[in-house]
Amino acid sequence: MSDGNARETRGLGKNRIEALADGIFAVAMTLLVLDIKSPDTPWFETSRQLADHLGKLEHSFVMYVISFVVLGLFWFGHHLQFHFVRHVDRRLLWTNLAFLLFTVLVPFSTDLVGDHGHLLLPVVIYGVNLLVLATLLLAHLHHLAAKPDLSSADLTGEAIAHMRRQVMMFAIVPIASIAMSFYNPRFGMYLYLLLAVPAFVPGGIDRMTRAVPGGKARHDPDPP
Repeated sequence: MSDGNARETRGLGKNRIEALADGIFAVAMTLLVLDIKSPDTPWFETSRQLADHLGKLEHSFVMYVISFVVLGLFWFGHHLQFHFVRHVDRRLLWTNLAFLLFTVLVPFSTDLVGDHGHLLLPVVIYGVNLLVLATLLLAHLHHLAAKPDLSSADLTGEAIAHMRRQVMMFAIVPIASIAMSFYNPRFGMYLYLLLAVPAFVPGGIDRMTRAVPGGKARHDPDPP
């Protein structure tokens, strides 16, 4: 058997772990809305009373938006890495299962911050939750780089470096948020919105994953 054929047949298929990840992210992102508690009094006499109640839910709404965006970014990071995966081995499977374990934990840590955002401990728990997710994404990428038979030829050194910088951003922001929370827990939570900034800035990864006829990625030269 040629090296090319061996590369094609080595390892397990990736489709089931992708389907599992998509399903778990969908459930976790949906559960976030349950953190916005329904009113203890289901009946309001006036619109003003209802508006006052909704105003008290401001922190819960903000945490819902922040966590939804954060989970979306982690889903994107996971999806981006799997764009280059062709096969998975046992270690890659368990790394992904651990990643999904802490993904499901995000609605719980979000609920803690939503109910007790004035305290330091819930913000630290939330930050550690996201820091573990970033660490597992980094371990996932490191294993792909060390096992080239699991990935496509499009996983170049440039692509690995770009994704590593992205994951490091996912790790730096939680650390900064935890540090800021010692002074102001609420402001520490707003720092997570910084994660969304790089997601909307076109970068090299857009060129690396651009499809061309034949189903392969295009490697356009960087503009001068």
